[in-house]
Amino acid sequence: MEELLKLLKENPNGVIATVDNGKPRVRPFGFIMEEEGKLYFCTNSLKEVYKQLMEVPYIEYSVTTKNMVAIRISGEISFCDDLIIKDKVLNVHEPVKLGYKSADNPIFKVFYIEHGIATISDFSGKPPEKIEF
Repeated sequence: MEELLKLLKENPNGVIATVDNGKPRVRPFGFIMEEEGKLYFCTNSLKEVYKQLMEVPYIEYSVTTKNMVAIRISGEISFCDDLIIKDKVLNVHEPVKLGYKSADNPIFKVFYIEHGIATISDFSGKPPEKIEF
C-alpha cells in the first residue's frame, strides 16, 4: 500500500471510469487523500458523475506516471458526510477549497474506496503487482 500511495501522491491526476446508461464513461479526476486505508475523492452533486456514482457505485481510477508506470484501482465507493473528513479533503488542494469554500457546502460530495484492488504495472517484464486493500 505504501508504494501505491507514494505513486498516487506524486501523480494525483488521473481518470475515473463510471457507468452511464450501461456504457463506460471516463473523465479526468484527481486523487485527494488516504485516511485509515480509504482512498478519497470528491465531486459536485450537480455533475453527471455524481448521478452515475449514485446509480452504480463502482469505479475504476487510473493514473500513468511520467515513467509509464500504470496504476489502476477498482472498487465499490461509499459517500462520506463526516464534516471532519470533508474538511480534510477540502484542505488538500487549493482549487478544491476555492471551489467549495466549506465542508458543509451542500453540493460538495466526498467519496472513498475502502476495499478495492490496485494494480501497478510497468514495462519491466515483471508481472503486475496487485494490492488488495
